[in-house]
Amino acid sequence: MDVPPDSPVPTPNSGQEPSAPPSDEREAFRRTAGRQSDERAELAFLASKVHVARTHPTLSLAERQASLAELADRLGEGALGLRDRADGPTPGGVGYGVFYTTPFKTGFAQGTSLYWEVICPTSPGGNVDTWLYLTAMNRAGKGLEAFVSYHAQDAPRFKVFDWARDDHWQIDIPWSSLGAYLMTRSAHGQNYQVLGIWNSTWQLSPGSWRNQALLWNQAAQRYDLIYQYDYAAALADQTGGWIGSWAPIVETFQPSYSHTNRFGALRTMLITRDSGGTWGSWQLLSSADSYIRTDNTGFRTVFLDPDYAFAVES
Repeated sequence: MDVPPDSPVPTPNSGQEPSAPPSDEREAFRRTAGRQSDERAELAFLASKVHVARTHPTLSLAERQASLAELADRLGEGALGLRDRADGPTPGGVGYGVFYTTPFKTGFAQGTSLYWEVICPTSPGGNVDTWLYLTAMNRAGKGLEAFVSYHAQDAPRFKVFDWARDDHWQIDIPWSSLGAYLMTRSAHGQNYQVLGIWNSTWQLSPGSWRNQALLWNQAAQRYDLIYQYDYAAALADQTGGWIGSWAPIVETFQPSYSHTNRFGALRTMLITRDSGGTWGSWQLLSSADSYIRTDNTGFRTVFLDPDYAFAVES
C-alpha cells in the first residue's frame, strides 16, 4: 500500500514506531459509510467557507474578492449566495482556530502532509443546536478535509470532503464505527478523547497528484488507509489561492456558544516535500508559521501551547 513515498511516518505513541504497517481499509470504510445525503449539513459546510473568506481579518478587500472567486470556481457560483438564503444555515465563522501564514501555506513543491490529533468529545454539550465542525487542511489548495462533524447533541460523524473532486463529499462514518480509532491523550492535567488524522497531498508525476487520508488505529497500533484519490493538477493549483490556508479550526454556525465541552488539537505536525522530491522531517506547527483567528462566538482558550496545541470551551 502506498503512503507518501520516502516520508517519515508520524508516530502517535510517544515517539515509538507503529508496531504494524499501514492497512488498506478503504473498502471497509465504504461499506460502513452508507453516506446519507444531508443537504442542510452540506450547505452549511459550503456557506461557512464563503463566510470565513468574506470576513477573514488578514485579507485585503482584493484578496477577499479573489478568495470568493476561487470558491465560486470550485463550488459553483451558487455557493456565494448560500449564506444569504432565507431558508439556509447561518454560519458563525471560526469559533477558534489556526491559519497558516502565506509563506508557510505556499512553502512546498511536490507534497505536504499534516498529522493532528483532534480533541473530539462524544457529545458537544452546552447549547449546540446546529452544526459544529473540527477540521483542518494540509496547505494544498486541492487537498482534502478529514474532519469531525457535530449536529446538535447527536453523536458526531467523521467525514471527508475532497477539494479536488466535483463530487466533493466522499466519506460519512457514524461515531459507533470509530471505536478502534479513538484514544485518550493527557494535556495540562486533563484527559481528552482524540482522533489521530494523517492527511497528505503529493505529486505522483508532473501534473498528477494524490490525496490521501489515514486514521491511527489505536487498537491495532497502525495506520489505516480510509480514502485516496488521484487527479490532475499543477503546482500553482496547490500552492496558490486561499483554499488550504486553515490548520485546525473550530468552525461554527451559531452566534454564540455556552457551556460546551472542550474541543481542540494536539500534536499538530506538518512535513514538506521539496522540488527534488525529498521529504523533510515532521515539525510541530509554530507561531512563526501560523496565527490564531477567533470570531468571538463565546469560545475561550483553556490552553494554547507554543506549538499551537490548543483546547477551547465556552
